[in-house]
Amino acid sequence: MKALPIAGAIVIAVLHGAHAEGLGVIAAGTQGASEVDRAALAGALVGAIGPRGRVVGDAVGAARAELAAGAVASATLARFRRVRDMVDEGWRAYLRVQIDFAQSRLAAARTEAEPLVALPGGAELYADAALRLGVVLQQRRIAEAPAVLALALALDPDRPITLAEFSPDVVEAVAAVRATPAAIQRVRVAANPVGAMISIDGKDLGRAPLDAEVTRGQHLVIARAPLHRAVVQGIVVDAPASLELVLDRDDDAAWLATGARPGLGEVEAQGLIEATIQLADLDEVVLAAVSERRGGPALIVQRCAGSPARCTAPAEVGFGDRAGLAAAAREAWASVRAGALQDPPSALGDLELRPPRTGCRLCRNPLVWGGVGAVVVGAVIAIVALSGSQPPPVVNVDGGTFGR
Repeated sequence: MKALPIAGAIVIAVLHGAHAEGLGVIAAGTQGASEVDRAALAGALVGAIGPRGRVVGDAVGAARAELAAGAVASATLARFRRVRDMVDEGWRAYLRVQIDFAQSRLAAARTEAEPLVALPGGAELYADAALRLGVVLQQRRIAEAPAVLALALALDPDRPITLAEFSPDVVEAVAAVRATPAAIQRVRVAANPVGAMISIDGKDLGRAPLDAEVTRGQHLVIARAPLHRAVVQGIVVDAPASLELVLDRDDDAAWLATGARPGLGEVEAQGLIEATIQLADLDEVVLAAVSERRGGPALIVQRCAGSPARCTAPAEVGFGDRAGLAAAAREAWASVRAGALQDPPSALGDLELRPPRTGCRLCRNPLVWGGVGAVVVGAVIAIVALSGSQPPPVVNVDGGTFGR
């Protein structure tokens, strides 16, 4: 995970380019008879992949950890950069006495920064935009200027306002705002879902619904709840007020919380793959599950990348007992490592055995399924029967049934 500083501190997950620099394993563990757990399955795949840059055995766990640490997607990183550029452009215009453009650019930057306030570093970025906008408004003697400056100071109270950066009139204006007696008003805050944590101007107040006392003027109200996206709303308080904040579901957080499991649907699997790739800073992932096939366990593997996620055709490898798992993983990885990424994710789904659609006698030939090795069926479906101590099971899979 690469950490990039933005207005103090923020951790950002960045997608890489076409060259694979990070590979993760998403293991669903067992379904039915096999006793192969998630950790053992992931370990077998990591061993099969071998040395090739960064390989993450528990990709979902890594993504969860980064999310908890404040990681965001590359699109949000781009938004932070865009706001920073807008603030800098507006301030340069102010220094060149292009006041109309400076006011327009800084006002737009503050609006663009508002949804970012709930993220690490977002409050400081918004405060900087508001501070500089307040300076411009103060020069133009616009009545809103003190309220804009007051909000900037509330969001980033430790920000130094000195002559090293600002002119004497700006330092005096900020000091006057800090010295102004505060008039208090009551605000009622509700949220959906009920119980969301509420903060105003960066100060946590408790769970909604609640009553809060705030100064007259401009404020930012933030609501947060597990598995939901934080919401930010700017308000102007000049009398008793009430508001309700509605939080949208955070699909990435929900998919990561659910994690990988056998029987996961295509939509859920796609969401899980995409969230894992972004937040764990990966280029691709390998899906792995173990399912019952004709009296014995079989390892099912796909390699996936991109958004929307696309995968190789799944490789299914039978193994007689746990001792054969490592060999099965090697065969499966050999089959999917160079496969075309054109199928939807299905390795975590409930894959059922169906008769082949074509008259492929080789596909039904017990001499093929009884041997130890790999056979390609259809696209890149690898079938192998491997056992550490007993005869391998008979496995018969139609490659055309996967990904449909």
